[in-house]
This record gives sequence, C-alpha cells and structure tokens, in this order.
Amino acid sequence: MSERKVYTLSQISTAIQRRIEEATGGRSFWIKAEIANYKRNKHAYLELVEHRNGEKVAVMRAAIWNSTFEKIQVNLGQDSVNILKAGVEILFRCRTNYHLVYGLSLTIEEIDLSFNMGELERRKQATIAALKQEGLFDRNRLVAMPIVLQRIALITSEGSAAYTDFMKHLGENEYRYRFHVHLYNSGVQGDAAAAQLRAAMAAIPFTGFDAVVIIRGGGSKLDLEPFNDLELARAIANCPIPVLTGIGHDVDVSVLDMIARGPHKTPTAVADHLVDVFVAYESDMNNFLVGIQNAVLESFAGYKERLSAIVEIMKAKPVSRCQTLRGALHTTTTILTGRVTDVMNSNRRLLDGHTANLGVYPRQLLLFTEATRIEQLATLLRQTALRKFELATNRITSLQEAIEFLAPDRLLGRGFSITRKGEKAVVDPSTLSVGDQVVTTYSKGRSWSTINRIENNG
Repeated sequence: MSERKVYTLSQISTAIQRRIEEATGGRSFWIKAEIANYKRNKHAYLELVEHRNGEKVAVMRAAIWNSTFEKIQVNLGQDSVNILKAGVEILFRCRTNYHLVYGLSLTIEEIDLSFNMGELERRKQATIAALKQEGLFDRNRLVAMPIVLQRIALITSEGSAAYTDFMKHLGENEYRYRFHVHLYNSGVQGDAAAAQLRAAMAAIPFTGFDAVVIIRGGGSKLDLEPFNDLELARAIANCPIPVLTGIGHDVDVSVLDMIARGPHKTPTAVADHLVDVFVAYESDMNNFLVGIQNAVLESFAGYKERLSAIVEIMKAKPVSRCQTLRGALHTTTTILTGRVTDVMNSNRRLLDGHTANLGVYPRQLLLFTEATRIEQLATLLRQTALRKFELATNRITSLQEAIEFLAPDRLLGRGFSITRKGEKAVVDPSTLSVGDQVVTTYSKGRSWSTINRIENNG
C-alpha cells in the first residue's frame, strides 16, 4: 500500500490563497449581488447572496473599510441608508481577499448608485405597465371631485415635519375655513413603509371622507420606492374617493403621483389646494347669490311696472265712469230744466187766458142771471186754481230740488269732475286720441292733461 500524502490546513489555505491571487492578479471586479445581512461598527460587514429560481446559489462575506465607507457614503448621499440594507441588490467594485483564518471575502471599494436607480426605475415601469394592463392606471383620476374637500383622511407619519406643516397650513388658513382631518398613521419610508401604507388605506371608511391625502417630506430618490409599490398603487387606483398626494419631490414622480386624482409637489401644496377649492366654491356661491339677487330685482322691477300700469288702469276706470255719468246727468238736467220751463210757461198762458176771459163777460150779467152758479163756479174755480197752482208749485219745487241735486256744481263738490276736449264734454274715450289735450274741471279748479293711453270698457 502506497504511503498517503497528508497536507496541513495552512498548506491548503496557502495554496488556495496563492491560486486566487494568481487568478485575480490583484485586479478589482464589478459584481452584482443581494445584501442578505448588513451591520456596521467602525467598518461595514455584509453577507452577500445570489438567488436563482428561489434558491441560494452563492454566499460570500464582504467588508467596507471605514476610510472607503466614508467615500461611498458621500457618493451615495441620502440614498446610502436605502442601499446599504438587507434585501437590496447592489452593483459594486471589489477585490478578492483570502485570509488563512477568516477565509475568502470581498473588499468593496465602490458602489454604483446608477444601478440602484435603474432598478428602481425598472420596478417603477413594471408597476406602471401592470396597472395599465389591469385598467387601473386612470381609474382614480376619473373619480368625481366633490365641490369642497373638508373631511380629509390623512396618511402620513404622525409627528413628522410633513404632518406638522400640513396641519398648520390648514388650521391657520387666512380664510378661517374649517377642515376635519383624521390621521391614519403610517411609515413613509423604509422596508415596512409600503405594507403600512396599504394597511392605512384598508382602514379608511371611504363613505365618511371627501378625499384621501398622502404626504411625506423630502428625501432621496430611493425614498420613493414605497410609493411605487404595485399593491399600494392598486389600492389607490380602486379608491372610490379622490386621492391627493404631496410626497415632497420636486423632480421625481412616483407611481402614486401618476395615478392619484390630484398630485402635488409638497404637503403644503396639498393644503393650499384644499384651501383654494374652498375659495373657488365660496366665489362661485357669491356669484350665484349675486345672480339670484339681480334676477329677483329685475323680476320685482317688472312686477312693479305691471302693478303701476294696473293702478293707472284702476284709477282711470272710475274717472271714466264718473265722466260718462256726469255727461249723462248734465244732459238730463238740461232736458229737465227745459221741460219744467215749458210746463210753467204753458200753465202761465192758460191762466192768463182764463183771466182775460173772465174780464170779458159783464159782471152784472154774471151776478143777476147766474149769481149762485157763478159763486159756486167762482168758489170751484178758486179751489181748482189753488189746487192746480199748489200742484204746479209742488212739481216745480220737486223739479227745482232735482235740478239743484243734479247741478254740476254740487256733483263737482262730491268728487266728480268734467273732462272736455275743446268745448265738448268727453263721455266716450273713443273720441280721444293719444296726445290730445284735455281740460278737467273740479269743484275748486281745473287741470290740463295730455292723453297717454286709452282703454274702452268691455
């Protein structure tokens, strides 16, 4: 049996070290891997992993020495906390290092920020494509916007600067509008942010609010990653009320900004928008009320004109009637006066004839031949004459009283008046024309008028 050759561990390790150094030649390599574990004291220590079809196919340790870490941190800026953490895939430049005690590891010298930005953009575009394919990309943007947005479901981190600025801006608005804001507390950055945001959306009773507002302060580009989450975007798209965002990025736009009903740059911009909606509503209401007032005033003016016309008509009808009756009364008075005069003249002539006849016959003949009869006849004549005279007198008195009662002066004294065109009394308005000059006589004077409108009875 041949003798076995046995090597020490250090010999094998040294051989491996030598072979690695020969293979790498001290060069640096660009490697892509996922951070499985990360911790930092003075230096940063990482456990890197590669998955394929859900299984680990490679694991290796890596380190970033403190002097290098400070340079990397400056290069990554604010995004360093979002890149150097478990679960993030990074592209880095490194050198191999094989230590006889600690084994093989990588020394990281540089991390490519653009790779992570590209990954972020790739995931963002994948989310956008999925939403469009599912018909959700424009859904919330088509939700009807209420007239005013007063009841707000606010999703943000309680106590953050974004929360403080938003509440102060709403509470101290110059118009003193009152808003009812209910906070649904959630993280807005970090690994758990997307899940917390989804939970906050699920907790909102949408029927009790006018809009959902999602805000956060400024940050790095990688801070937008939770707002590109597909499940969160689906929840926003399916929200039955408007969603307004103020995620605090002036240049970059998240998926939530793209699908929200009202995207805004900052939390204060969202608050300004809510106040502006109130201002616009108040302005519209004021204009509407002014329109109502003008319409009412215009309607009242029309009714006032119609009422004035009706009043004039009502005034004109009694006057016209009185004028007609006054004319008829004047005519009747004239006729009656003439008839009374004729009767009195006739009776006077008859009386004069009887007196003349009585003087013709000799008194002696009358006395001797028919004294008694003459006496009787004389008595009867006197009685008859007295009765007829009394009757005539009474009739004349009655006629005189009627004439006095119907006299124009007394009628005028009772409120009637006489309107004449020229020398003739007007009893029929059809004899008049618009523009005619008429004279109206009253109990105590006269007035001159011009005809503006004529209306016949019936």
